[in-house]
Amino acid sequence: MARVSQFRFAIAALACAATGSAYAQVSQLRFDASKVPQGTVMHYKKSQLDGTNATHVSVYMIDGENLESLKWDEGSTVATLVKARMDWRRFSVREFHSFRLERGKAPELRGTLATTAGGAQVKVSFLQDKVVPITHWPWHSYDFDFASLGLILPQLRNPEEDLIFWRTDVVFVGEGMDFAEVGGIRLHLEAMELRDSQQVRRYSIGGAGLQHRYGKLWTNTAGGLIEYQIPVGDEPGYDNVRLLLERTQPLTLTQWEAFKRTKIGER
Repeated sequence: MARVSQFRFAIAALACAATGSAYAQVSQLRFDASKVPQGTVMHYKKSQLDGTNATHVSVYMIDGENLESLKWDEGSTVATLVKARMDWRRFSVREFHSFRLERGKAPELRGTLATTAGGAQVKVSFLQDKVVPITHWPWHSYDFDFASLGLILPQLRNPEEDLIFWRTDVVFVGEGMDFAEVGGIRLHLEAMELRDSQQVRRYSIGGAGLQHRYGKLWTNTAGGLIEYQIPVGDEPGYDNVRLLLERTQPLTLTQWEAFKRTKIGER
């Protein structure tokens, strides 16, 4: 059965490439502003599948387009903050700004990625302003903990149909980095099941964008991302990844700013 599923995914990906229909999968999504979790923080625990290398990822949707993701450790005086803006026409990220936060210091901009007006290129500041062609949408970054993927899943027209999206991402090569279209990834609904007495959807997730390997992803019935377990690392130090939603929290923008300061030891 797994071989049949992978074969069907490969045929679908080839068909998309052969027709030049980069927007083929975007048509499976329909934007509904009421499904954007504005003013809500999703607190996730990130680790390897065995629980090692545990850290925290808090994703906050400021408004209908802008989100921030804070990666932090308990008791640490530093954290990583990514500010991103969604492109709801393509159900992808329009731009990223990555900052290092450190107690007692001003935020330090580490790098930016920005798409052109038509979305067909990304300019990457930390690679000497390299421009990367974008040929498939929607695209999402695993290095960004698939935060933008989590935002588009509630926008699916039919969550029971397969969705193919592209992983376009930071690629780590030795001590260096690049940014490229890595490959297609398919989400395939496997089953509805009970989790903490609530109905959830369990998907398989995998394909060329994940080294032709497959993991699991769970959402609630509204499409909110609950967890994924993927047997491929997303950054140095991770051979595989588990991302688990621990809780959601409504916060005003002022409260979110205070939350970020407390996580680097400022009061």
